[in-house]
Amino acid sequence: MYRHEITEIAPHTWCLSEFRLVNAFLIEGEEKAALVDTGCGIGDLAGEVRALTDKPLIILLTHTHFDHDGGVFEFPGVPVYVNPLDGERAEEDHKNMEKFMGTTDYNKMRSFYIQSRGPIRCPDLDQEELLKLVPNHPTEGSYPWHPVNDGDVIDLGGRTIKAILTPGHTPGSTCFLDAENHILFSGDCANISIILERQPENDMRLVDICNHTMTKLWNQESSFERLAVGHDAVTLDKQIVRDYRDLSAGLLDGSITGKYEETGFRKGDVARLGMAELWYQCDA
Repeated sequence: MYRHEITEIAPHTWCLSEFRLVNAFLIEGEEKAALVDTGCGIGDLAGEVRALTDKPLIILLTHTHFDHDGGVFEFPGVPVYVNPLDGERAEEDHKNMEKFMGTTDYNKMRSFYIQSRGPIRCPDLDQEELLKLVPNHPTEGSYPWHPVNDGDVIDLGGRTIKAILTPGHTPGSTCFLDAENHILFSGDCANISIILERQPENDMRLVDICNHTMTKLWNQESSFERLAVGHDAVTLDKQIVRDYRDLSAGLLDGSITGKYEETGFRKGDVARLGMAELWYQCDA
C-alpha cells in the first residue's frame, strides 16, 4: 500500500507529499509542531505525522481549497488556523468545488481528484491503488477555525513562524515564513504554476492583486531562499517570486500577452516568464 512520500527539507521540517497530488509540511519546535495544510485526506496523513513527532499539534492552512484542507478531519481536536478572508468563505469554496466536481460526497471528490490529477502528477503510480486509499467512511468537510492575520507570529517553542497575507489564488491565501531556516511555505500562492480564476469580461483585478502580492514577498526576499510549495515540486528557488512579479506587471502594462491553452486538467489564458507560469484567466 502506498504511503506519503516524506522529505526532510530542513532540521525538524518535513514535506509529506500526498502521492505527489499535493504537499503538506510539518514544522517541529521545542514545545509544539505545526502542520501546514492537510492535503485532500487520502491515505493516513495523521499516522505519518505522529510517526515524526509526538509534540502537541496545530494546523496552519495556506487557504481553504479542498485539496489543502480536505484532511482536517483526520485531526479531531487539533486547532486549525486560517486567515478570516478564507475561513469565512470556506463553505462557499467547498460548494464551488462540489459544483465543479458534481458531487457533495467528499470521498467522491477525493476519487475525482485522483482520477483527474493522478495521470498528470504521479503517472508512475497505480491509480487503482491510490483510489483504495480514499476513506471508506463519511468525512466531515467543515471544521472550527481560529483566525491568523497578516504579521501574526506563531511560537512553536524555540522556533517562530510568521504569517504573511498573500491574496490572489484566494482572498485569504497566507504564506508562512520560517526565517531561521530561510523557507517560505507558500501553498498555492507561488507554485511552478499559479491559477487565477477567470474574471467577468476578463477583468485583470486578480492579476493586479497577484502583482501586489509578489511585490510584497520580493520586498522580503532577504528572509527566505526557498519556497515550500503546494504542488509539482517540494521546494523552489525564491527567484520564481521575482518572475511572477515581473510577469504580472507585464500583463498589466501590456508588454506581455498570454494565449488560451488546454493543458492536462487546465484550460484558460496563460503567460510565462522565466520560472513562472500564470494562468490568469483560468476556466478549470
